[in-house]
Amino acid sequence: MRVGPKNILATILILFVVVSVTYLIVDGSRQPTDNPAKSDQAVTQAVTPSPEHASDDEAAEAQHTVIAYYFHGTSRCQTCRTIEQYAHEAIEDGFPEELQSGMLEWRAVNVEEPQNEHFIGDYELLTRSLVLVDMEGGNQTMWKNLERIWELVGDREAFVSYVQEETKAYLGEH
Repeated sequence: MRVGPKNILATILILFVVVSVTYLIVDGSRQPTDNPAKSDQAVTQAVTPSPEHASDDEAAEAQHTVIAYYFHGTSRCQTCRTIEQYAHEAIEDGFPEELQSGMLEWRAVNVEEPQNEHFIGDYELLTRSLVLVDMEGGNQTMWKNLERIWELVGDREAFVSYVQEETKAYLGEH
């Protein structure tokens, strides 16, 4: 076999394809098997808070509180900013009394800051997310990732309605 420019180019292309396919297979095996963005049901889990993540203010609270966390990174695309805007609007406009009384809190958190990286594991975050956290007597009892926000971001009214319905359900659990 003669080694010419065509053979070298063909070999390089074949190697590129093999490496690319191998990468996709290995990377895909580390991803969850189902796509949470397409799921109709958000994940709800009961959790035991780790003491190093509980703040003094939360530990001192003796009432039922729901925290609406919007988790984002340092760099934010327009869609991520829109999600935060719609979510904040849904919470502020839908629950002014609950916010005023402290029964509901809004927190935007950059998970790329070192002190906030634990949230990625705590709430199994795969991307920018809105998570409702139920606190009882300063202890986290359960949480819910509102995964449909990505599906609904193109429809402000449906997005706000979804966030408000989920938040209302969480507030009403106690």
